[in-house]
Amino acid sequence: MDTTENEVISKAKGRSAPVRASAPGLERRVLRVWVVDDNAALREPFAQLLTQQPSIRCKRQFPSAQAVLAALAEERPPDMILLGIYLGGQRGLPAIKPIKKLAPSVKVLMLTMFSNSYDEAEALRAGASGFVLMSYELEEIVKLIHEAHRNPGAPGLFPNMAVQRETEPELGAEGGGARRSGRRLGLAGALRRLWRAPRRETAG
Repeated sequence: MDTTENEVISKAKGRSAPVRASAPGLERRVLRVWVVDDNAALREPFAQLLTQQPSIRCKRQFPSAQAVLAALAEERPPDMILLGIYLGGQRGLPAIKPIKKLAPSVKVLMLTMFSNSYDEAEALRAGASGFVLMSYELEEIVKLIHEAHRNPGAPGLFPNMAVQRETEPELGAEGGGARRSGRRLGLAGALRRLWRAPRRETAG
């Protein structure tokens, strides 16, 4: 288990203070969110952290794409699914289209430790609403979940693609491209540890 996972678990056990609903950029609406990730040691405390927030309810979690697809076929869909980009021996990206076919209104937000412009472009084509990095702080993750629900596919929800747009001269020449990605370069540059709890050593 890497340092980030230990930080997630430690923070969940310490019960993170909820992000205030009145903070700038947050919605008043409570969103129903499902989490799909094969790593239970990371998925379960992360879901617990999310559901502690007043604007999110995360009561369902799944270890695989097959499991969440089976649930979507039988249950009321959530507002959003946080889908791991790597699910054991499988990739999460091919599950985007089947999810959207079963539940067209569901927003799919990719959940990953790292992202790149290739995966972001593939996810955007498949219908994903954006990416969330586990290295973001909890407050930023909550904001991005609401932004992805309100404005799916916004440039800033694909941080590597936003950086690419900033470096393309034709976009800069148009004037709007630099402003559009500039706001989000601050987000991409704000990658810090999600939680700063000290690493805890366990016996054995």
